[in-house]
Amino acid sequence: MKKIILAATLFLTVLTFSCSSDDEHISPVFRFLEFEKDVLLPAINEREITFLAIDFDENIGNWEIILSGEQQNNPVSLSKVETTAHGWTGIESRLQRIYVKTPALGEGDYVLQIKNKTSGQIHSEKFLVRSDVFNQISQGYPNTSYTLISSYSEGETKPITDYLYFQNTSSIITADITKNGIQKITLDNRDFSESFILGHEISTNNEIVFTIPETTPVGSYFLSVHYDNGLSSYFEKDIIVLERQTPVVESINKEIFLEGETLILKGNNFRYDIKPGILPADGLSNPRTTSFLVFKDSQKEYTLSFGAYAEYDQRYEDINTEATELIYKIPSKSDAFFYIENGKNYFEGEVFVRNGPYDSNPMPIRIEY
Repeated sequence: MKKIILAATLFLTVLTFSCSSDDEHISPVFRFLEFEKDVLLPAINEREITFLAIDFDENIGNWEIILSGEQQNNPVSLSKVETTAHGWTGIESRLQRIYVKTPALGEGDYVLQIKNKTSGQIHSEKFLVRSDVFNQISQGYPNTSYTLISSYSEGETKPITDYLYFQNTSSIITADITKNGIQKITLDNRDFSESFILGHEISTNNEIVFTIPETTPVGSYFLSVHYDNGLSSYFEKDIIVLERQTPVVESINKEIFLEGETLILKGNNFRYDIKPGILPADGLSNPRTTSFLVFKDSQKEYTLSFGAYAEYDQRYEDINTEATELIYKIPSKSDAFFYIENGKNYFEGEVFVRNGPYDSNPMPIRIEY
């Protein structure tokens, strides 16, 4: 009897050890964040493309990489997994840069499929190869951005900042690309292959200005400029379009104020709410727009920042948590230099809330000193 018990105990011990050993070799579920460049120039030799991820198994042998596109049977391999020094508060995982070696790639649309052999997880991501790319766009409103890599090594190329774009706003292509013969500017949805034509014009500064219509669905897009001769130029990062959220002022507590009195605006959307599930940085970085109180007279605008983050702006909490009320104490004349000019002892005009790129309806106001 003792021999049977001993044999059973030994069998159970071996079985337990085997199960534990197998579990240790199951790769964690990784999170793909983004390609460092979503649109590449053609290459005549093999090269490496890179993407960012977290919890990516560093054991290269645990991965299968498939590249499909214009050319069939593209030989491709995972060459290196690099853990960066960048991390986030409350998250144990560090940001990783993954290098994939590809052959020479001509123009076309490509899909990189990544499969883990142990967990079975599969992720596919699209990138483009185009003959002309650009990388400079500025926005005609307060920038909202996120950066997955906030620091970089000496000699390393500075990471490209990911700016957010909003429905019914205009931006400027500041890169030196051809202005003549533009046929159209489009947003190509990277998930559903729909294209949307944007309004555009050449400014007095000879810059290309494009406008994203309010009808453009929220999502991730490739931005491209198309010419009459059939050529095109692509922005090398995909761009994320967010919905319009216009602030509305429903009431002001009075119209004529004296110094030291409190201005109270009530309404809604005094801060922009970026919905979860849209940004690659969800749960990692926390990009927000800045809200402003704007005084405007017949001459100019005067803006006061109410910040995007409580820890950086003393006025942040003067907009309530529900973003439905803004409180501002009218300063003394000596501190009101930003809107009391030329020896005047009053301000007369209008006041409104600016939330990121959007302005509320104005309210008439007079401040007497």
